[in-house]
Amino acid sequence: MTTTPVRERLLTSATLLLHSRGADGFGMSELLEHSKVARRSMYQYFPDGKADLLRVATAESGKAVGNMLKAVLAEMSTLDAVDFWAQQWADLLIESDYRLGCPLAAASLSAQEYPAAAAEAATAFRRFEGLIADAFVRDGLDADEAAAAGSVLVSGLEGAILTARATRDASVFHTLAAHARAVWGPKLG
Repeated sequence: MTTTPVRERLLTSATLLLHSRGADGFGMSELLEHSKVARRSMYQYFPDGKADLLRVATAESGKAVGNMLKAVLAEMSTLDAVDFWAQQWADLLIESDYRLGCPLAAASLSAQEYPAAAAEAATAFRRFEGLIADAFVRDGLDADEAAAAGSVLVSGLEGAILTARATRDASVFHTLAAHARAVWGPKLG
């Protein structure tokens, strides 16, 4: 039987709690109980405490999503990848009974308390925009319009996550993907 390393358990717990409660929705005691890690061990890996842990958890979440998005964009057209990404979020929200949100958005919403985590979220969002823009250029869209499309789609997806959670209706993801197809589909080669 192998035991998950302490650092990984802390990051997994922090990410799950960001998903479900936001950065301000849990304290150190809850995090340590969730991860089954002793307080002393936590500070070995994250000397600055929760702020440091949230920064790293946000950065790793951003990298994981960025790597997934990059792989999907390499395998399919940009609009098909947008459909896929939107469907993933719709499925996740429905399966979680609308309890899970985006850990990057959660970090962004706590910028005053956790500025380094919010900065990592901003880096991730910019990367997603760039990946989508590059894919749109590959598919035949003008570079300026591709950059705008990347920005609109990342912002739109994040807004769709919030809207779906509030309304408990995932159809907003399908609306976003259909709108992207209607706007940019006719312009692609």
